This record gives sequence, structure tokens and C-alpha cells, in this order.
Amino acid sequence: MKADKRTEFERMFHPETVAVIGASDHDGFSQALMSTKLRDSLFLVNPKYKTLHGKRCYASILDIEDGADYVVIAVPALNVSEVLADCVTKGVKTAHVFTAGFSETGLHERKLLEDEVKEIARGRINLIGPNCMGIHCPRSGLAFIPDASTGEGSVGVISQSGTFAEQFLSIGKLRNIRFSKVVSYGNAIDLDCPDFLEYLAHDRETEVIALYMEGTKNGDRLKATITEAAGLKPVVALKGGVTSDGRRAASSHTGSLAGSPEIWSSLFRQAGVIQVENFDELLDATLALSCARLPAGKGTAIITNSGGFSVLETDLCAKAGLEVPQFTEKTTSELRKMVPVAGTSINNPLDAWPIYYNLPGKPGTLADAIRILSHDRNIHSIVLHFDEVSYLRRVLGDAVEDLLRDLIKVMVEGCRYARDAMGKTVMVCVALDAYSEDEEDRRYHLLAKKAFEDERFPVYPALGASIKALFNLYRYSSQRLHS
Repeated sequence: MKADKRTEFERMFHPETVAVIGASDHDGFSQALMSTKLRDSLFLVNPKYKTLHGKRCYASILDIEDGADYVVIAVPALNVSEVLADCVTKGVKTAHVFTAGFSETGLHERKLLEDEVKEIARGRINLIGPNCMGIHCPRSGLAFIPDASTGEGSVGVISQSGTFAEQFLSIGKLRNIRFSKVVSYGNAIDLDCPDFLEYLAHDRETEVIALYMEGTKNGDRLKATITEAAGLKPVVALKGGVTSDGRRAASSHTGSLAGSPEIWSSLFRQAGVIQVENFDELLDATLALSCARLPAGKGTAIITNSGGFSVLETDLCAKAGLEVPQFTEKTTSELRKMVPVAGTSINNPLDAWPIYYNLPGKPGTLADAIRILSHDRNIHSIVLHFDEVSYLRRVLGDAVEDLLRDLIKVMVEGCRYARDAMGKTVMVCVALDAYSEDEEDRRYHLLAKKAFEDERFPVYPALGASIKALFNLYRYSSQRLHS
């Protein structure tokens, strides 16, 4: 990206002033921006109101003395052209058209209306959309949903779908994903996916790029920019519209040219992009890439508390493309000194349930077991599976909280040693029965989850998700090694 274009995009993501045209007492954009650092630099525009949210409300963008750098247009589709023309007159740098009802409807007259909007913007103003949510940038304060994640992070998201971008922000916040920038670009009549890919590829705040797209209007440029981006940092992509029904839905959603799924898979493979199959996998892989070490190989150790589940866990690894190798004789010998014989297995997966509840001072703790495994030359990654909240509550009753806090400290200590001292990849599964309605179980579950997240470990609610995310880490690590 040329220097002048980069400067233009920096101003787009970091505006000094913002206006919402079509603001109301219930629109999400005004509510979102009123809760960020841009609150005092926000102008609200709607001739129906004199004041909104405790601020003056202007009848037109033309009435704002100094104008605005970034404008959200949330008016009916038939009024967008007039409003956009006023923005051009006022010298607005970027307009985000939230409004839907253009080419994605499939109606000829709405396609003509979109062409009119495009012509007004051409060469005069940067336009995002229409039919999208625009930009979320924690550093500048730009936001499109209330209560979104405001903590600055390293994950950049580019999404053709507005709802997808909203969900990534909302669920990502719960999963401890921290964002640099999130973009929803919709029908892309001006700025398109390659523009944002090119920018995020060189953005120093962005270390991982998550991408959701349904199609493109310029395949050659997309290929060039996504290849460049993937050569600089991890890019994880989910392609919507891989079936005939999905392609039809994509066309009616954002007016995209969806194309053949084989062509898209080939493009991603050649570019070095990690392609995933669904929203959850995209979220899980992004979390792992944003905070976990890359594994040096496929060798995976699983620490569990169930012999039956250990068999299923081994199957999950094998199906994902990972390996669950035997421990070395030295590892086995060290483990046997601390793990009782009855009802346990010191093979891989390690089923050492009695030591799950040992605290320092006992013959062996989970931290000790993790340290031993981290020295095994066959092991590149460790997956810790903890799902003991309900059991401990049944056994210990009111005494559970103090013990649980101490056990969590032990587990975190062991995982920290494996990662920081031994350079191992560590994945954590803190599982809770999906059907549990017990609020105390959920509270203790969140206690364990937060303890690991505070140490920047990737935490997953299900073992299958943690193993799949680990494999995607391995895929990226392997691609880097052979590129």
C-alpha cells in the first residue's frame, strides 16, 4: 500500500470527529459511540430531533460547522444519494453506508440506485458499504455495537457480513479475543476486501487476520493481497457460499459473485491461508493464533481425568491430523513415582485423576505432571482437560471454593512452566456440562476460565474445539516452515 493511501486509511480508522446521520433515540451506532472516547467528538444528525442522548441534534451534515471525518449514514435507501452528496460537499473523508436495500435485493431499480451512490462517491469520498456495519477500532473509539470489546488487541477481522462481524465481536469478547480492528464491508461498491487486507497486512497493531467473505468482484486483486497478507502474518478464512444453496444465499445477501468452492480452496491453499469450515472454528483458530505458541511438531500430550474419555480424545487428535505418541521411558518412570497405580494410566493420554486434587506438599501435583511432560522430546503440545467443578462441589460442598482456587493456581503454574520455560504449546479446555443450569457451577467454571485467560492461555469450552484449534496452529506452523 502506497504511503498516501496508508495515511488515508489511518485517518479512516482513527477519525477525530464522527457523525451519525439518521440518529435516533434507539439507533445502535449513537449508543455505541456515546460509550467510547469519541463521545465528545460525536455529532448527531436528524431533522426530527433538537437533542438526542443529551447532545444537540443537527438537521443536516451541512449545518455542522467543521463537518466530520467519518460519517455513518443510516437513512432510507432512497435518501442515501442526497445525504452522500451533502457529505461530499462538506468535505467528509469517509462515509459508511449502513443502509440496506440496494443490489443485494436483486431488483433492477435498486441496482441503479446503488450505481448512483457509487458515482457520487467515485474519487471524492471513501465509501464503506452499503449494507454493512462499518468499522470497530478500540484505539480510536469507533464502534458499531454497544458494549463491544474496548480493550486493544492484535486481531483484525474483515467480514462481508454485518451480523458476522457483530457476533465475532460479542462472542470474541467472552472468549478473551482482543481486537485491533474489525471491518464489515457489505456490498463493497467502493472499498472492498482487498483494500482492507492490504491495510491490515502492514498494520503494526494487527498480528492475526480473520476473514469471512462470500465472494469478490476482483479475483486477481484479492489473490495478490491475500497472498501478501498471509506471507506476513496468519490469515484464517471462512468462505460463505460453498454449496449451491449457499451461493444463492450469498448473492441475495451482499450481491456477491460467490464462485466455485474448489477455486476458493485452491486460492487459499496457494496463498498460505488457513481455511476453516464454520464460525466456531474461525473463532477458535483466531484465539489460538493470537495467544498460543506455535507447535514445533504434531506430538500432543493430553492430560485428562477419565480413561474412557482418553480413548475418545486420542481419536479426536488422530482425526484432526495430530499425533498422540508414547511417552519416553524417562517420562513414564517419573510419572509413576507420583501417580498411584490403581485406576490410572500413565500412557498418553495421561489419566492421572488422583493427582488432580493434590496441592503443593503432596507427593505429586498437576503442575509436577505438566513439568515432567514438558521435558519429553516426543511432546510438542500439551492439552489440559479440566471438568471437575461439579464433582468437587458434590464432594466438598461449601469448602470447594478455597480448594478450587488453590488447584487452579497449581494448574496455571504447570502450564506457565511448559510454555515459558520449555517452549511448548499449551491448550486448555475448561469444560462445563452444556445442560447445567446451576449458577454456582457456572461461577466456578468462569473462575477457572478467567485464571487461564489472565495468563494469556487459549481456553476452550470443549475438548474437540481445543484439539481442532491446535491442529490449525500446527497447519500454520508447518506452512511457515516450508514456505
